[in-house]
Amino acid sequence: MSAPQASAAADVLRQISETERGERSRRAAAGALVLAAVEGAQDEFVLRRARREVEGLERSPEKSILTRVLVVLEETSDPRARVAAPLVQYACELERTRRLPEADAAVSLALALDTVSSSTALHAARLARKLGDRERALALYCAARDLDGGSGVIARLAAVGEAAVGADAERGLTRAIRAALRAGDAESAAVGLEERASVLRAAGNRRGAARDLCLAAARFPDGVDRARVAHALAGVVLSMGDAPAAREAMLAALAWGDAPQKDHARSRLHTLARDTGDQVGTRRWRSFQRPSLVSLSAYRPAAGAGTLAPRLTRWREALTTA
Repeated sequence: MSAPQASAAADVLRQISETERGERSRRAAAGALVLAAVEGAQDEFVLRRARREVEGLERSPEKSILTRVLVVLEETSDPRARVAAPLVQYACELERTRRLPEADAAVSLALALDTVSSSTALHAARLARKLGDRERALALYCAARDLDGGSGVIARLAAVGEAAVGADAERGLTRAIRAALRAGDAESAAVGLEERASVLRAAGNRRGAARDLCLAAARFPDGVDRARVAHALAGVVLSMGDAPAAREAMLAALAWGDAPQKDHARSRLHTLARDTGDQVGTRRWRSFQRPSLVSLSAYRPAAGAGTLAPRLTRWREALTTA
């Protein structure tokens, strides 16, 4: 790794610490010092200063990860070979808390340290895409595919990402989904279906988007992924004015999700019941705890439209008992 690569990553966080306020500024300042310590791994002064800043942070997963990075730097004779993995974990935590510029800087540094990691290249590509850097995302997706040898799981996920930012996203995603299914890779196919649903919804094909989301949930093995898809499905059918179908999708998210997803599902069910005049549902789903996510209703009744609720009931029950 060249010094400018680490310095650039540290500079991104340093600039954020100077332009933001409050906790984000403090966390960015601590992260900048840790990344600077990665650059000068044997510099005792930088290490001590970074540790002091990290110790001053509130207890959090982020603090634990930064502490782990410093331990590697302090206790390993060749730390740069081992520090890439905790840097990727740091980037994941930053992404989870929606600090994408910081996450992008951290994962870019991790990739500079471990240039042969296809999974790190894939993560970097996804972050570049989220930040709207299409050209860099394409280059990183191609790099991830090549590093995986062109035929592994990472390569198939990279093909999905590459198609999603390509000129004809729907057609490219259809090819990527078919390739994943031929390889017996249900999860990569599910990722492709979820991406294609976004493309279809943006194009106005909401029924097609709902279909793809149902298929994606059926192929994801993990409940958290299924619940994320169910929440997206609720949004699609709400935009169609189909409140009964939205309720079924939210019930699916409630059945499959982790604690925050369940909390959000209850909040959405309460909001939907209130907006549709369902007094029983309003009382049932009312919570006196502050929700982790704010639920804003997108429900607008659609006159004379049929409902997808019976189909979604069968879909939810089949996947819940599978």
